Amino acid sequence: MKWTEKQQQVIDSRNRNLLVSAAAGSGKTAVLVERIIQMISEGDRPLDIDQLLVMTFTNAAAAEMRERIGAAVEQKLKERPEDEHLWLQAALIPQAQITTIDSFCLNIIRSHYNSLDIDPAFRIGDEGELSLLRGDCMGEMLENCYDEADEEFGRFVEHFGRGKSDRGIEDVILQAWQFSQSHPWPDEWLFKCRQQMEEEAAGNLDSSVWMQFLLKDVSIQMEELAAQAEEALEMTREENGPLVYEPMLMNDVSRLKKVKEAADTGSFEAFYQAVNDLTFDRLAAARSKDIDPDKKAFVSETRTRVKKAAEKCRDTYGSQSQAEAAQGIRNTKTVISVLLDMVKQFDTAYTEAKRERNVLDFNDLEHLALKVLVEKAEDTAGTEGGNMGGK
Repeated sequence: MKWTEKQQQVIDSRNRNLLVSAAAGSGKTAVLVERIIQMISEGDRPLDIDQLLVMTFTNAAAAEMRERIGAAVEQKLKERPEDEHLWLQAALIPQAQITTIDSFCLNIIRSHYNSLDIDPAFRIGDEGELSLLRGDCMGEMLENCYDEADEEFGRFVEHFGRGKSDRGIEDVILQAWQFSQSHPWPDEWLFKCRQQMEEEAAGNLDSSVWMQFLLKDVSIQMEELAAQAEEALEMTREENGPLVYEPMLMNDVSRLKKVKEAADTGSFEAFYQAVNDLTFDRLAAARSKDIDPDKKAFVSETRTRVKKAAEKCRDTYGSQSQAEAAQGIRNTKTVISVLLDMVKQFDTAYTEAKRERNVLDFNDLEHLALKVLVEKAEDTAGTEGGNMGGK
């Protein structure tokens, strides 16, 4: 098979992280198989296949990968039948770690259960069973909270409750819990959420991760919109172009770039001022018969698209000053603090219920495998944090 230049770069690369992005059917799996084959069959000291870990998302994909690697090794053996190393690879393929993420985690846990304080006879619960178990834990937890209700819990219920049902409350707790479970260290994520909320309520929005993400995203948007406006500007200057639009588009480009520059400073206040100064002049009338109608339409349509996107960004992110946003966070701090408490209480109850039944879910597989693979020291605050060292 003849590889493209980009594919060959992926195949030949070593000792680095790679992200391969391409359309379905473009040959990503074939490239990965070829890369693996070269790693186990070429060079002065080729690897053994069981030294590699190949993880996929589905059992079908893992089976396909194993089959393709086996076929590729067989083809190599036809070309080099005297190669003892290749014969060893053919024998090792059935035991090679070509597996799904869940199966890999499960194998790690079963091999190291003694360091995890779990019963080796555990089983993986099916989703129906686990859903009922979560419902029971949630109901019991909320019942206890109602029995011991204080003013803060009352505000939480008032904010998230819907009618006479607790469904809205349950949904928001489960959503926050599921999000925490997607973090390698859920307790640490909850702790940092609370810590970040305190800083933001004090007015320190610029230091928040979400604010920096927002400003970076806005910067990218403004850069793209300015590039589109510049493309339209260039067309106004072409022969038979709508030159009468030039001044307005020059202003558009300048103003969009100012918003981008303000976002690049990392200061929400600077961005807020710049985005609220973002205005668009009305396009002048272009009635000359010398103007190419297609060029006029392109410039006009591009300008309309840019204007709508920029104004949407302004209306979405420029509606509140930093002081107003911080006040909004202070107003909801109590409710969010209760939500974080509820998430922790639910997780504790659910974990204990699973332990009693000797059941694990898929989140447990990932977290327990990570616990085996990575050693984390506890900080003085009692949260998982900071130092990591391989076992």
